Amino acid sequence: MTPNMLTLVEPLYFVYVKVVRASHLPLNQATYVEVKSGNYKATTKYIQGTLAPIWNQVFAFNKDRLQAKTIEISVRGKVSVTNEIIGSIEVGIGDIPTRLQGDSSLAPQWYGLEDKNGVSGRSGNLMLAIWVGNQVDDAFSLAWHLDAASVSVDKVSNARPQVYYSPRLWYLKIKVNGAQDLVVSDPNRKPEVYVKATLGNKVLKTKVSKNKGVNPSWNEELMFVVAEPFEDALILSVEDDKGDNMVDYLGKCVKPVHKITQRLLPPLPSEEIINLERYGVVEGPMEKFSSKLRVTIYLDGVYHVFDEPALFSTDLKASSPKLTPGKVGDLELGILKAEGLVPMKSKNGLKTTDAYCVAKYGPKWTRTSTVVSSLEPKWMKQYQWDVLDPCTVIAIGVFDNNNLQAGDGWATDRLIGKVIRIRLSTLEFGRIYKYAYPLVALMPDGVKKMGELHFTLRFIYTKGSGDKIYQYTQPMLPKPAYTDPMSVYQIDSLRNQAVRHIAMRLARAEPPLRREVVESMLSGRGPVWSIRRGKANFQRVMECLKFLKTALIWLDDLRQWKNSRTTIVMFAAFSVFVYYSEIIIPSFFAFLFLKALHNYFKRPRDILCLDTNLSQVESVNTLDWQEELDTFPSSAPFEDLRLRYDRLRAIGYRIEETVGDLATQLERFHAIFSWRDRRATLIFTLFCLVAWIMFYLVPFRLLFFLFGTYLMRSPRFRVTLPPIPQNVFRRLPSRDDCLL
Repeated sequence: MTPNMLTLVEPLYFVYVKVVRASHLPLNQATYVEVKSGNYKATTKYIQGTLAPIWNQVFAFNKDRLQAKTIEISVRGKVSVTNEIIGSIEVGIGDIPTRLQGDSSLAPQWYGLEDKNGVSGRSGNLMLAIWVGNQVDDAFSLAWHLDAASVSVDKVSNARPQVYYSPRLWYLKIKVNGAQDLVVSDPNRKPEVYVKATLGNKVLKTKVSKNKGVNPSWNEELMFVVAEPFEDALILSVEDDKGDNMVDYLGKCVKPVHKITQRLLPPLPSEEIINLERYGVVEGPMEKFSSKLRVTIYLDGVYHVFDEPALFSTDLKASSPKLTPGKVGDLELGILKAEGLVPMKSKNGLKTTDAYCVAKYGPKWTRTSTVVSSLEPKWMKQYQWDVLDPCTVIAIGVFDNNNLQAGDGWATDRLIGKVIRIRLSTLEFGRIYKYAYPLVALMPDGVKKMGELHFTLRFIYTKGSGDKIYQYTQPMLPKPAYTDPMSVYQIDSLRNQAVRHIAMRLARAEPPLRREVVESMLSGRGPVWSIRRGKANFQRVMECLKFLKTALIWLDDLRQWKNSRTTIVMFAAFSVFVYYSEIIIPSFFAFLFLKALHNYFKRPRDILCLDTNLSQVESVNTLDWQEELDTFPSSAPFEDLRLRYDRLRAIGYRIEETVGDLATQLERFHAIFSWRDRRATLIFTLFCLVAWIMFYLVPFRLLFFLFGTYLMRSPRFRVTLPPIPQNVFRRLPSRDDCLL
């Protein structure tokens, strides 16, 4: 145990009972140990055929919940329905020693078993270790917690805490350059040749070569995502498409992934020429198959493999160990408890929840123990991560465990509320945040609060101030992501492969981190339309452009002389800036500096929380919620689909009209120079000639002053008609009349 480990959470004390082994038992039968205190009871596994059984099992009692004053440990023999007691030990809770942080593990001791008459030693001996420790104890994650005594013996591991690590992911790139000396079945026909790459159950194909011959070329790149350790083999096959679902196999090659060259630094590997093998044909001693494939195959480690949406990424480093950046800080998370959880299922006629919490940052996943049958679970677990980039996100989710009973099979663990994501760059360095974050879920009838998660968070930056500034000046992704970028569609497709790899690997752990948990923590929104999110995104844009609207209103008030004193003062300031034009740019940056300094004292102090107003949860109806929560492809009734489609057509019409108006204005601008409307273009040409002469002869400072004076003239010298340039522009033609 590490000193000062519990800096963000309160210690929870447990009574640990480690049952090691027994000796000199009087009967050779199936024996087990029963540990009991008050209403809490648990048993070890059955051992048969020996007088000295070995169990090596640990049990943990939450000390705050114990009402009895003793713990009874009895060895029982399974010879009848009653399971008679062979011998027992009774230990007072007040006599149990406390293991302090930093102490080594407690050594087990032999205890003589008392028979029914209270005589010790006749019924054999039992080796035990009993101590009081907290949740940092190394036995905590191995113990069977008596709070979860209702959990089946073979499902106990599913309730234990665990730490997982995602496998290292690589991009497997196959650049198919060409092939040589292909042997086709019909020499008189031009072959339609392509290359197919198969890795596991994933298949990719190149396009059909434009060079219709036995020496085709492609110059195409195929990409897979692979995970360490590399277990699959890459199969490349050259095929001739004859049409009517008929394919002629021209050759193949098999390459184990672990033997493929790794690109650890930016230089690219060289091309290789691979000899192809015939399909299902064994070559004779005098027969040689000379077809070849020119490819460049390598595991690309200079890119970051995205397994999360780019906006919520918890890790940005490259796959290559040689390109891993240095550590810049430590992230500490204390998962305290949850309050007010809604019941997620019914158990023995009672509605309850078996909750556990999962946190992910970088490749490290943490999972708390499952608190069984509680709507107010308390975990008090603390975790720590190394931080390589402060502009990343930590993800936290609460789930309901549905795999605690023998008959559950592979039931789905359901997410309780939305996954919480917190950006590290928004945290103050060294400050401990203690927060109750609402768990919110979207339901068909609207937004529902599923409870609150209480946690503490601290981000400690270990570098100096100069390193902080330098960190922000560096690219977020590895340099090849900018010099040779991939398309958004390609990144998204490969990200789905990466999520599947991580889900498969973590599902094979013990206890497993289930596939639906991994997908909930890693995946963003599905490819579905949401009118609510559309409104929310539009509102976000308007909020960011709010300052422009405010500035335009303020300028219009100046022009309208609504406050004569303000207009005169601003006109005087304008005159000064025109005369001393060299102070305009310094004054602009001085204004930005003072504005930022003023906002420093109003900076946000808390972690950003879900904003229901920004999310537009009050502006949608039940049909909108049903549409947003519908599956993809849709499973809604036909009538609902027809209503949605008609509404999308109406929304699309408005978007189409807006895009058409924008296209009309842009075409009018191009029409100025096209001489399509000769008179309008002549007017513009003469105006440019006059402006050329005027700007050459008259100082620009004077023209700018006159222009500002004209804009700020008194309303009594204005007319309400549109200005002349606007009149000319609106008369220009567009190509709208050419559309069908």
